[in-house]
Amino acid sequence: MTVLRQGVADGGAGRPTRKRFVAHHRHDRAFFLIFLAACWLGVVMGFTPPIAKRWAGQADFPAPLILQVHAFAFGAWLLLLTAQILLVRVRRVRIHMRLGLIGFGLVPLMAVSAIVSEAYTQRFHVAHPPDNYPFFIVAIFYVSSFAILAGAALLVRKDPAAHKRLILLATTIIVGAAYTRWWGDALTARFGDGYAGMLVNTYTGTELLLLAALLYDLATRGRLHRVYEVGVPAILLGEAATSLVYHAAWWPPVAAVLVGR
Repeated sequence: MTVLRQGVADGGAGRPTRKRFVAHHRHDRAFFLIFLAACWLGVVMGFTPPIAKRWAGQADFPAPLILQVHAFAFGAWLLLLTAQILLVRVRRVRIHMRLGLIGFGLVPLMAVSAIVSEAYTQRFHVAHPPDNYPFFIVAIFYVSSFAILAGAALLVRKDPAAHKRLILLATTIIVGAAYTRWWGDALTARFGDGYAGMLVNTYTGTELLLLAALLYDLATRGRLHRVYEVGVPAILLGEAATSLVYHAAWWPPVAAVLVGR
């Protein structure tokens, strides 16, 4: 499938222009349903063991209110995503648009509760060595990336093609964290926790979901949407920068200040 066509806006000079991105495709609904299933798989496999451990009274520390709010908010995001995808499938777009307004309150709640919860967790680990200060940069990356992408999705919600791809990228960030909980230890044992090893053991889930999204656009449109052209490289650069900071000697003292120790 050709990606370029001859342009005529320059007076017939034949300057190549990009092929128009097709906003809707007959397979879109199936793709996003599969994406949703992949999200639920990662969350269930990643978080069921620690939740079961907490319910059994075997958690490392009692869950403070902010941690409970954090769990509620992220669960609410996945439930909202599920409802939104199903509403589109049954063509209840008006309800979909109204329900999506919940995101204006939910996204800030998710961001704030996630950072405060991680700071609380870090303080626990410091009191019960080994500390885990380096990981705080990963939490910052997850939260900031999600908030930027989800916020952008809300702002362009009248552009369906851009909106749903920004939602996909934002959700991929946080679901990637769930996949890391699922198989991160096994990947660390295999690839180590050095600079390259961290990229594998922390972000493999994210990369697989991103790859699927890119391949789908290429297969159905013959090109990538602008959201992916900008957003995916930005995510990859953020992951690389996060790994650099994670391994930097200067970072743990800075993280200690940020978490209030």
